[in-house]
Formats: sequence, structure tokens, C-alpha cells
Amino acid sequence: MNTSMKSDSPVQHKVIKNLIEAHSWLGLIISPLLFLVFWAGAVTLFHDEITQWAITPHHPVDNSQADIPLATLVEQKLAEYPLDYNGRFRINMPTQLVPYYIFYFDIVGDAPQSAPQSMAILVDPKNGQTVAGKDDFYLSQFIYRLHYNLDLPGGSYLIGMVTLIFLFALVSGIFIHARKLLKQFFLYRVDKQRRDKLLDLHTVAGVMTLPFTLMYALSGLILNLAIVFQLAFVVFIYQGDRQALFNDAGFNRISEPRSEKSLDMSNAFTLIEQTKQQSNFELRNIIFHHYGADNALVQVRGTDTANFAQRDEVTYRVQDSSVMNKVNVDNYNVFRQGRDVLVTLHFSNFAGVDIRILYFILAMAISAMIVAGNMLWINKRRAQRQSSPRSIAIVTAMTIGGCGGIIVATAVGFLCERLLPATLPGRSEWLVGCFVASLVAVILYSIKVNDTKRHISQLLLLTSGILVVTIAADWLMFSEQIMALWQTGYHGVIGVQIGMMLVTAVCLWTACQLGGYRHSLSSMPENSTPTSGQ
Repeated sequence: MNTSMKSDSPVQHKVIKNLIEAHSWLGLIISPLLFLVFWAGAVTLFHDEITQWAITPHHPVDNSQADIPLATLVEQKLAEYPLDYNGRFRINMPTQLVPYYIFYFDIVGDAPQSAPQSMAILVDPKNGQTVAGKDDFYLSQFIYRLHYNLDLPGGSYLIGMVTLIFLFALVSGIFIHARKLLKQFFLYRVDKQRRDKLLDLHTVAGVMTLPFTLMYALSGLILNLAIVFQLAFVVFIYQGDRQALFNDAGFNRISEPRSEKSLDMSNAFTLIEQTKQQSNFELRNIIFHHYGADNALVQVRGTDTANFAQRDEVTYRVQDSSVMNKVNVDNYNVFRQGRDVLVTLHFSNFAGVDIRILYFILAMAISAMIVAGNMLWINKRRAQRQSSPRSIAIVTAMTIGGCGGIIVATAVGFLCERLLPATLPGRSEWLVGCFVASLVAVILYSIKVNDTKRHISQLLLLTSGILVVTIAADWLMFSEQIMALWQTGYHGVIGVQIGMMLVTAVCLWTACQLGGYRHSLSSMPENSTPTSGQ
């Protein structure tokens, strides 16, 4: 048996060597986009808190007033905007974090033959005023879109491919470190050379976050490349019936044309209230089809708070209150349930803020793992005499500069969200432009960098300074509003500020550690060389 093991060892060694090469190169290629996915995903975990931080100081909600009845509010908005009644419109309910109604609808264009234009507005539930367009305060939505499609057409497919490669990198990493996975699980050699430390950081972060990263890789792959799985399901399971697949997945389409006869819609709001009063039902949004016609439908959607990853939905015909379709815990299919479980796990919608904080820490650990892996590759190539300095500079700019630039650009985005005037035309475009300009500037600056640790330290210090300025601007501009919001139960503004302070502290600590380690290396005697033994 020992003889067979020895005969297999050269083959095993070759396989491991090939896996290391594939793991290194593929990881390097996808590292900027993968870093962006995890960094933006970590920030997106607090999407609603960031939305509250951005909007409520400008447009605080007076909780001492009663809510305007939804029926009155809908009729008021329909009188203000030229709704395209041939389509549908949706209303998202106010929440504890985002205290506004969000209306999504299509409006008729000025020209007779022009196509309807999509519109989304935030409406104060207390006074019925339209406080802003949904994308006027774009930061939280922009970071969310960066996470899943880079805010680009077709970006979701690119992110899906990155996720697929990331899944291979995870599996290959498990094979590479299989023998030492348990023995060196917590090993971090603080008294060894720089490469050992980086390797330990990369390995330990990868092992500690492995269940989390596998869940994210699999769920992200399915969600981003859903079109591939849809085609397979349509062909092999649904026998080419694409609409049946959509119905089972919960994407029901209303195909009947709008009736010419009008109908009083008061019964629709009665049905909404009746559904809302059901036990364990938390109303999320409402969708109207053919509003004001005698074939009008209303879909009431919510969350079943007593069951995991269970979304309830009922569709009524307004005219006679008949139920056209209903989905709940007693009436669901495996396809939809599986999709809802994936979405719930991916976005940590199943528990409180403590789970989201844990997700955030794990996502930051993966981000650190990505940067450590890049630095390992760069240090290895610099040690090889045949490596081109120009190619190393380009790789450093695209990987270290790209990852560091994303951190700096995010901080710039928060600063712009606070400082840009709320009424500035094209406010969202200004914010995106500042984000992209900051990212490109850091990448270009990184081309001439030789000391990657010093460079990362500088970027972290710059990020800390921008976040401190953002917090100071918060209190200089909206101190009274922030205190009033806190007293009325809106804690998201100060919560985001605490988050920015914690990130600032971590950045400063990391920058000091990098600076201190660089100083210890420079103070070593010339004839002393760090060893990798023991």
C-alpha cells in the first residue's frame, strides 16, 4: 500500500501544481469584479438603513400625524400624473426603515405616439406629498446594482460567469489545502516572512468563511444565470411551456385586455385591508391591473412571518371579490419555494440585524482574502527575474488598485450622497460619475506603485478621511433633523454613522499595522533574511 502511494505521489503533485496555477490565474483575473461583488454585497446588506440615512434628513416623516387612507392617496396620485391605464402599477408599503410609499407606474408621453415612460416616486404617507423620485437618492440602489449587474446592460451575465469561476476557485482551493485543512485551520504565523503571513491570511480567511462562500457562490450563480436554468427547465420539465414555468416561479402575467367599462375601485382597498388583517401576514406591496376597469385585478403580496422564506400572494378580481390565484404555505410548489429560500439566504432576510452584521463581517473577510491572494501573486512575480516590470505594474493597478479604488469610491459615494443638493438635476448621474472618476483615479495612480503595503495603507487612510468628513457634514447640515428622527424611532441615520465610524476605525488600525510591519522590515539588518522554516 505504501508503494502505491509513492507511485501516485508524482501524479498527485502534478495535479496539485496545475490546480495551484489555475487557482492563481483565474483568481487574479476575476479578483476586481469578485471584490466588487462581495464589497457591494456587504454594503447592500444595509440597503434600507442607507436609504433612510440619505433621504429622511431631507424629508422627515411626522409620526404624530395619522396616515392618509391608501385609497385617497392613490386617487390623489392618479390625478397628479397621466397614468397609462393599459399597464399596471405597483405600490410598496412604508417600512420601519423606509417610511415612504413607493409608487411604480407608467405615464403617457407628451407626443401622441410616444411610448409610456416608467416612473417611481416616494410619497409621504402622512401628507401625501411626493418627496422625491426613487432614484434621486441613488446611492443604496446603485451599490445594490453594482452587486448583481455592475449597473450595466447584460452585467448580470458577466457577474454570473465570475461567480462560476469563483465556485471553481473555491473547489480547487479545498483540494490544494485538503491535507492541511484541519491541521493548520487556525495557523497564522506572526513571526514569519511577509509571504507566509499573506498565505496564512488568504488560507485562514478562505477556510473560516467556506460555508458562507459556498452558499453565496451557489445562490449567486443560480440567481445571476437564471436564464440558463430557465431554458433547461422549459425544455426538459415543462415541455416548452415557458408561461407555466413563470407561473410556478411566481411571475404570473395578466394577458386579458383592459375592459372599456369603468368600475368603482373602493372594493379593492377593502380586499387589501381584509388580507392585511390575516394572522402572520406582513403586507409588502400591491399591484393593480387595469385600474378603474370592470375587469380590474389587485394582487396583494406579503411575507408569512411564521414560516421560513415563505411569501404569500393573492390575486382578486375587484368586481366580485373572487380569488383568481393564491399562493401560501398550504399552496405552493417546490420550484418557487426553492427560489424563495435562495433569495432569503442570499440577502439574509430571515432574521434581525445581528445576522446581517455577521454576513457583513464574513463578506469583509472574503474581500481581505481576495486582496491577500493578489498580493501573493504580485510578490511571487516580482521575485522572478524574468517577469516584466510593466506587466506587474498593470496587474497591480487592475487588482490592488481596482480593489482599493472600490473602497475609496464607495466612501466618495457616501460623501456625494450627503453633499449634493437634493434638487440638483441629474443628481444620480453626478453620484455615479464621482464614483467612477474616483475608481479610475485610484487605478491610474496604482500603476507606479512598488510598495503595495504602503499603497494600501494610503488608500485606507484616504477612505478614513472621507468618511470622517461625511459624518461631520451630517451633523453640520442636519443635526436637528437627526436628533428628531432618533427621538421618533428612526435610528437608521445614526446607525449608518456608527457603521462608518467602525469602518474608519478598522481602516486606521489596518493602515497602522501595515505601516508598522513595513517599518519592521526596513529596520532589519542587511544580512538577515526572514525564513519560512519551522
